[in-house]
Amino acid sequence: MSDELIRRSMFNVVQGIHHFGLQEPQPTAIPVVIVWNFTNRCNLNCLHCHQSSGTLRDGELSTDEALRAIDRMGAKGVSILTFSGGEPLVRPDIYDAIERARHSGMLCTIASNGTLMTKEVVRKLKAAGIRRVEIGLDGCRPETHDFLRNQPGAFERTIEGIRNCVEEGFDEVCATMTLHSGNVDELEGTVKLAEDLGVNRFYLNRLIPAGRGKNLMGLDVTREQKIKALEFLYGRFASSVLRDQGIQCYCRGMTYYGRLGYERSGGRVYTVSEALSGHSRMWRQRYGTDISGLVGKFVAGFGGCSAGITYAGLTADGFLQPCVPAPVKLGNILEEDLEEIWINNETLRYMRRRNQLKGACGDCSYNFVCGGCRYTAFVQSGDWLAADPSCPFGPHRPSRVA
Repeated sequence: MSDELIRRSMFNVVQGIHHFGLQEPQPTAIPVVIVWNFTNRCNLNCLHCHQSSGTLRDGELSTDEALRAIDRMGAKGVSILTFSGGEPLVRPDIYDAIERARHSGMLCTIASNGTLMTKEVVRKLKAAGIRRVEIGLDGCRPETHDFLRNQPGAFERTIEGIRNCVEEGFDEVCATMTLHSGNVDELEGTVKLAEDLGVNRFYLNRLIPAGRGKNLMGLDVTREQKIKALEFLYGRFASSVLRDQGIQCYCRGMTYYGRLGYERSGGRVYTVSEALSGHSRMWRQRYGTDISGLVGKFVAGFGGCSAGITYAGLTADGFLQPCVPAPVKLGNILEEDLEEIWINNETLRYMRRRNQLKGACGDCSYNFVCGGCRYTAFVQSGDWLAADPSCPFGPHRPSRVA
């Protein structure tokens, strides 16, 4: 309990039980994690961007407003604040915002395309309080990465940015890859490249039907390609956590990765989230033991899609969202109380009815560890509780004995 991050998160869970009662999954009293699109401006024009980032939009918070928003999040007990975008580094006040968030008690991370991560920039980021850096790496060849990033030369600058971050010595340097038909054959090579560069973790994203990403869905991978990619990542994950070999590989937007890990390992390996893997180096470094057996008992409470449960997005103009890609404004945190928005918003209350999932997700016995991506279900059907159409597996039903 001397660890502020753990203390904040545990208090949040207890308060969530007070507000909502015991549920599976268990909503917290406020988001544990907020991913903030700190600006819509960006120095790139990536084809898959679910924010359609590029130029400044009306209403973006001023420096004073951004600092007030940080104070309000910190005072409410938000544990982790991720600065994203757009490209957060194009705002010169990014360092002031990070420092304010750190002093407010939040663990600060940043998600970037990496092209602006010079040695000076990464030194300033670490001094301000960034603990973890995530950089997009969308292939192991320049032409593959540059295709998605829509700018020649982006690959070389991204690689240099990753090297600078590794050299600076952040707690974690993570590479993120968005999977599509043009880079699926480079997945293994991209993981190896990230590992060779000294990256700690690898995240695989999928194409999201939001922003400019809607125009790219024709490049989505096939069911067979997706399963093969997930199988590869699980193999790497299991090797890392069971034999301490290589970097840990996670997925985002693909909650069925948790199902795959649970199913393949017979419940031994939990890939449902970073914290709940139970094998995370975070736990071992802090507590010196593998607590996967204990953590596994909480999979039903905190596994699956975290949107509206423990995580939310925040727009550049201060509006809370169910998740980063979802263009649904729930309330402005400068005008309304964060906890009131989180607890009482009708959209969030409906999303949380995970015991009422419909279609294939409702029929699947792995709901407790997966439950599908709620935004993908919503954008496809208009219903937050519908089946996730991106699932390559289909519902699992327990075998019945005659």
